Amino acid sequence: MVDTALHERSALRHAAPDRRYEVYAGGSPETERLLFERLAREMAGAEWANRHGGGPAHPPRARHARPALAVDNARLRFHDDLPEALRVGYARPGAEYPAVVRLSDASGPERPGAAPDLRGMAVRVLAGPGEAHDLLAAGFPVSHAADAREYVAFAKAMAGVGSTAEQAFGLLVKLPLAVGWSTAARMRRNVHTATRHAVGSLARETFWSRGAILWGDAGPVRYLLRPAPGGTPAPPPDRGDPDYLHWELTQRLATGDICFELCVQRYLDERRTPVEDGSVEWKESDTPVVPVALLTVPRQDLDADEARSAARRVERLAFHSWHTTEEFRPLGSLNRARRAAYEAGGTHRPALRLTAGSAPRHAVLPLPVRAAFGLVNRCVPWHRLPLPPGLRELVDPLRSPRCLTLVDAEPAMVPPRAVLSYDRPAEELSPTGLPAS
Repeated sequence: MVDTALHERSALRHAAPDRRYEVYAGGSPETERLLFERLAREMAGAEWANRHGGGPAHPPRARHARPALAVDNARLRFHDDLPEALRVGYARPGAEYPAVVRLSDASGPERPGAAPDLRGMAVRVLAGPGEAHDLLAAGFPVSHAADAREYVAFAKAMAGVGSTAEQAFGLLVKLPLAVGWSTAARMRRNVHTATRHAVGSLARETFWSRGAILWGDAGPVRYLLRPAPGGTPAPPPDRGDPDYLHWELTQRLATGDICFELCVQRYLDERRTPVEDGSVEWKESDTPVVPVALLTVPRQDLDADEARSAARRVERLAFHSWHTTEEFRPLGSLNRARRAAYEAGGTHRPALRLTAGSAPRHAVLPLPVRAAFGLVNRCVPWHRLPLPPGLRELVDPLRSPRCLTLVDAEPAMVPPRAVLSYDRPAEELSPTGLPAS
């Protein structure tokens, strides 16, 4: 009789590197994929409850909608003394690459810029022709959700809340019923702590990946971007100015560079450094922070025409944690759910062309009905049609899991409404990932 446990351990040792560290929900990738499809439908339902009216012709980012900085002339340089074990792929001693950097609030555009909130950083490292790596990080070391199930449960509990009483009911009643009392308490605690941090300068903040990624044969790591030594301390935040964080960075860059250290923490074991649980912090006392590269945003005038043009180009990009190579692939339940939703959109391009007046490509209605909608769309954009929810669900591609396109710098499953529209088709993007001129 075959020793099943011994066979599984042997197969695990010879599996692809990421398979040694990941545990699939239901026990297999296929079972997990079916689960993620169901979760995506539930997430779409939660987002439907949050949408009021027809919405804009070009839907904005659902998260990280307010940029404080968007530049395409940054540089990432790996240290000359990069540890041997971390010399993988584009991570080579002394290697330097152009980079795109975006700093933003995590909330939507309606929240005042200087108000306490979670902040985010997105970096696109242009490692060569056809090769780019997106690094996405947030201003808090852990996620409120351990996995995709918890993420969707939280979204459903908070769907459609408008008043303080509705929010309290969602957090104190609906969420515990969905995930349990202790898990709900931990999720509330993480959200409260992460979003109550007042920021004086985004140049002096640390941003964490929260989820793990593979670093070649070195195994899983979590990365963080922290302020490089030196630099001017952050001033007290001016909550009266909604654009305070942008103007503060503008003043800094008028007199000097802004630099961040890219650092990694290496995997030890599933107890101290879990891959599947995004709610657990990898403590520095267990796995030290190792600086590997320096990210530099050069001194410049952000009010100049050239800088404003660059910012507009960056705003048309869609950052995604799976925009990388196999050696640096994201790991863990939240990242796999994000990939499943992304792949459901049927594209790995930086964004999806979706304009008002265009008929839904992935509608599930019969051809004659789709043709009729196409005629109507010449006068009225499809997303503004006065359809009942049951019918809109059939024609709204933002509602369908097949059409999810993830664009935000939140390292988790992003709501289906988060679709970034381009002024030109995605095919016209240059190989660097920036819109072609």
